[in-house]
Amino acid sequence: MKNRISGIILTIFSLLFLSSFSFAALLTPEGSAGTIEKVSMPQAGEVTVEGLIHKVQSVGYGLRTKKVVFVNVRVYLGQLFVSEAAEFDKKNALHSAKKQKAIAIQLHFLRSVDGETVEKSFKEALSVNSVALSDADVSQFLAAVKSSGEAKEGHKMTIVGALLPEGKEAILFENTQGQLSEVKSGAGFIEKIFSIWLGTPADSGVASLKSSILK
Repeated sequence: MKNRISGIILTIFSLLFLSSFSFAALLTPEGSAGTIEKVSMPQAGEVTVEGLIHKVQSVGYGLRTKKVVFVNVRVYLGQLFVSEAAEFDKKNALHSAKKQKAIAIQLHFLRSVDGETVEKSFKEALSVNSVALSDADVSQFLAAVKSSGEAKEGHKMTIVGALLPEGKEAILFENTQGQLSEVKSGAGFIEKIFSIWLGTPADSGVASLKSSILK
């Protein structure tokens, strides 16, 4: 009887443990657009923002490297998705981004990077694009990135921009542990955040990634 009770308690504990670590991914992948660095890149997917499901299509992907002591190290694979692919102009990508009902970039990390380093790289990119880091919406986004902890090798980070009613915009951030944050703001917020990848590149690694995504 004692062993039976112990077994029941262990089963309940296991179920609670699993449920506490389960979550629905922000971007649900569909199909395959190819493989790079042994990682399969989805052809399409779905993102859900405030109960509304958006179908998104991959428009390109590439490798993000970072020069460390004269050596280019692989950081992540970046893949861009948009809801209205036919209206997405790769020659004017950042301007096209703000016209999408939903736009997403997914980062497949090839090495582990701490949250502060990820935040620092995002800050550098925003500054190069003349985005004020002190803006309340940008500051909230960066705080979520910094507090998200380590971006773990072999895991994905997802950033989604979506249009909301009454001219509002939302940025959803999912870290590599699956924790989700959302920041809402006015028009132009999506363009600010996606300038990290689609605006003026902060370094040669981002330039190469942007070129690969938009080729």
